[in-house]
Amino acid sequence: MASVITDHPPREVAVELGALLRVDWRAVWPGVPDGEAERAEWCAGFGWQPLWSQSGLWVRTPRGGRLYLASRAGLGRPVTRAAYTVWQVAEGAPSDGGAVLKAALDRYAAHLARMTAALGAPGWEGAWDSPDFPEPPAPGRWSDAEERRELRAPYRLAQWRYPNPLAPVIVLALDHQEGGYAGGGTISLTFHGPADPKALNGPGWLL
Repeated sequence: MASVITDHPPREVAVELGALLRVDWRAVWPGVPDGEAERAEWCAGFGWQPLWSQSGLWVRTPRGGRLYLASRAGLGRPVTRAAYTVWQVAEGAPSDGGAVLKAALDRYAAHLARMTAALGAPGWEGAWDSPDFPEPPAPGRWSDAEERRELRAPYRLAQWRYPNPLAPVIVLALDHQEGGYAGGGTISLTFHGPADPKALNGPGWLL
């Protein structure tokens, strides 16, 4: 039987999205301070509570969500992206694959509708096999289009981009993998920064 790991309803994610849109990302991208006291003060400025470090920093948002601030080489380095897991289900058996994918697509559609209401229509939205899927592949995922198509990852994706080079590239992505140890589905909301070398169709430059 499939196991639900995370399931934030669209209304809750819409509230988190609204809060993330108000963040001063220009102050986030340069990086998380190394010192514990400085880090706590830095997080407090955004209303976040530091949790633990892991190739970046996990924080608790004021609404109780967990946000992952990724950096390429730990604390003190530029933050490449801020990721929020919207929905995640693990398969209990290979036979769960079809049901998990159907549930994931339903939830993805519900979250996409909420985000479209808040942000307007995405600049691009589609599935892994779309001929015009943005290149390079989804940030932080596969290194070439052939591998992405073979693994169908991400399975579906929407992105919003803005002219300001310091504004985040906002991505809603659905990943799905059938069978094996990692079988299941994940929907994530990610704000990609200018230091992310794999931002979709982005410049890939460093701060």
